[in-house]
Amino acid sequence: MDTVFLIVSYLAVAYASGKVGEKFQVGVMWQYFIPIYGIILICRCARVSPWWLLGLFVPLLNLAVVVYVYGSLARQLGKNFWLNGLGALVFCLPIFFMAWDSSRPVQSLPPGLPPINKE
Repeated sequence: MDTVFLIVSYLAVAYASGKVGEKFQVGVMWQYFIPIYGIILICRCARVSPWWLLGLFVPLLNLAVVVYVYGSLARQLGKNFWLNGLGALVFCLPIFFMAWDSSRPVQSLPPGLPPINKE
């Protein structure tokens, strides 16, 4: 039963991440279902270096990394950094709001970080 919950949760968060990625035109939906790569794509949307992912393997630092990545993602959509960053500690709830609301990126991706071509 726990395994089913974890799989369904992962699929739901990956799908919502893909919807956010569509707003930024970064990657395609199926790429967000690849475990580590999906998080790298979210970092690209948030304009955060993928090196921050290494912090996910350090206890307590991983909480700060989640707040920073999701807060930065929210800021790119014109939303409150702290509300969404801290909200991400609760089952990544802000990603669901960011996925299906009418927000759009406030700026385009910087020149050194081109979007991934769609296949």
